[in-house]
Order: sequence, then structure tokens, then C-alpha cells
Amino acid sequence: MRKLETINNLINSKHMKKIIIGIVAVVLIVVGISYFGKNSSQPTSKEPIKIGVILPLTGDVSFIGEAAKNSAILAKESFGKTKNTYELVFEDDQADSKKTVSAFRKLVDVDKIRAVGTGFAGPGNAIAPLSEKEKIIHFSIASDLNIAKDKKFVFNHWIKPENEAGVYIKEAKKQGFKKIAMISTNQQGIIAIKDALLKEDPTIFILKDELFNPLEKDFRTAILKAKNEGADAFLMMLLPGQLTSLVKQIKDLKINVPLTSVESFEYDLEAVPLLEGQWYVTSADPSENFTASYKEKYNGLPQPGSAYVYDVIRILITAFEKGDTNEDVAGIISGMKDFLGVTGVLSVDDDGNINSKAVIKKIINGKFVEVK
Repeated sequence: MRKLETINNLINSKHMKKIIIGIVAVVLIVVGISYFGKNSSQPTSKEPIKIGVILPLTGDVSFIGEAAKNSAILAKESFGKTKNTYELVFEDDQADSKKTVSAFRKLVDVDKIRAVGTGFAGPGNAIAPLSEKEKIIHFSIASDLNIAKDKKFVFNHWIKPENEAGVYIKEAKKQGFKKIAMISTNQQGIIAIKDALLKEDPTIFILKDELFNPLEKDFRTAILKAKNEGADAFLMMLLPGQLTSLVKQIKDLKINVPLTSVESFEYDLEAVPLLEGQWYVTSADPSENFTASYKEKYNGLPQPGSAYVYDVIRILITAFEKGDTNEDVAGIISGMKDFLGVTGVLSVDDDGNINSKAVIKKIINGKFVEVK
């Protein structure tokens, strides 16, 4: 009994009452903060997810970079209401790998991007190891499938060089070519295509061991060598500016054989009038809806790679809507199957690549027309 009386006396004491009141007050404050914090009508501020896009916005292929930028914006605007907000941050690298690295550093250190996109093989290869190390989701658009190989955070979207090689060799044999003079630039994406062609059938090519410096503009020695070896066609895989020089020099030397390419014809607009009626291998046309949307917004037509950029931005935003961390997002993209894009139904393979269809096109009245 005495113990109970002692406890009651303690509870009824002024000091203990103050303690109990204090505890109850603290509990009410904590509960109130928790409740009203969760149910407040005030929107919580959330930083946008920033996606860096490094493109050649000036220089020889700026027309491709500008169209790619337009396509990225179009892709972002194609979404309705999203869980997150998104911001595209553009940087110009002039398709120069050193400038790509500088742009990447600025995007990561200053802009705090979560993902980045690049165009062409050189820029893609330049920052792929950096993206992987810093766990930045990186989507490259390039012919070199090794950019994404053995990496968790790096992906690539383009046509498989093996697919292009198969389509090219089939058409070349159909045309009866037996000695195709291969004129190629020493550039990673071009080398990937060249290797695939030689693996498919090395017997129908001549000059196959020669690679030209990206700044080379004089091809007369190679042209005459091809002529002396009985070339019945040229396969030209060169950078913008180089292609125009080569075609002009072939015509100046009065050599009249078919001129063909894998991809290059669409990247050198100055050469197009000189290539009327010639065929080449490249990616299939994007969906008509994409082309119509692009034309309506920008009063022009998309350029090579534009549709790939559109698909990449949509894939990134779709993945960020589903995943919280970059590890989550990388896993979502790695497991992507049957994504409906404007370049086709897309799936990511075990090496982080999305592969598209290769087709034959012909230059007709200055336009790139798919041969059905």
C-alpha cells in the first residue's frame, strides 16, 4: 500500500505534472508536423531532372546537330503530365571528342545532370568511361557498338554495322560488282562499318587496307590506284567535306563507275547534287507521324539521326518516371523490350545496344528515297 501511495504522490506532484504535460506537448507537435507535412496544400519544391545533350551545333555537321536539338525538344514536349519535371541542357562539341569531354565535365559539375546524350562514335567513346565511372546514364547515337559494351550505365542506339554490311554486300553482288574500291576515313564509327563489311565478304573489295586522315582532301593517288586495279565501283565512307572532294576528283579524272556508300551520303549536303542516281545503305525512314510533327513545329524536315534522338529522350524520360536512382533507371533501360519508337519497335540487347533496320536508299531529284 505504501508503494502505491508513494507513486500517487509522485504523479500528483507539481514537478511530475510538468514533465507529463511537456511529453504530451512534444508528442502533439511531432504528430502535427508529420500530419500537416504530408497533407499540406502547399506543393513541395522538387528539382528538375536534367538531361545533358551534347551535339555539333556549329561546324560542318551543324545541320545535323540543330535538327537533333529540335528532335530532343519535340520528344520532351510529347509527354503529358509527368511525375517528375525535366530540363534539357544543350552543349556544342562540334563533333570534336576533346570538346565533348569539356562539355561533359561542365554538365556534370555545374548543371548536375542525371543523364547525357551524344552523337557520333568519337564523342560517344570519349565520355563513355567517364559516364560509367560517375554513374551518369549515357545514350550514344553511333555506329560503334563497343561504346556500350560491358557497361552498366551506357547505351547506344543505331543500326548494327553487321546489318548494314549484309544489306550492302547483297546489293553489290546483285549489281555484279567484283572490285569495289573502298575509300574510308580513320574514324571509329566508319572503322566499325568497314570491319563488318570485310568480315561479311573481303573478296569483292580493293584498297581495303587504306584509311585516310579526317583532314585529308586529296584522294587522287587512291583514285588512280583504284582505276589501275580495275575498280568497277567505289564505296565511299568519309566525313563531310571529304566526300565532296572525292566525288569531284573522281569526276575530274573522267572515271565513270557507280559511287556507293554506307551512311556518308546523307552527311555531306554539298555532295548530293553530284551523286544523283547513286545508291547507299543507311537507316530506315522514321514514322510518318514523327516527320509530320517535326515539319509542323520547325517548318523543315528532320536530318539523319534526328529520329534516334527523339527515341532516346523518350526512353530516358520513361525510365526516370519509373525509377528513383540512376541504378534503377539503368536497370529499367537494360531490361527494355518492345518500346514503340519512331524508328521502330525497340529492345535493348545484352551489350546495351538498340539496333535498327538497315535499308537501301537512292538519291533521286536531290532527295534520299528508300528503295522498296
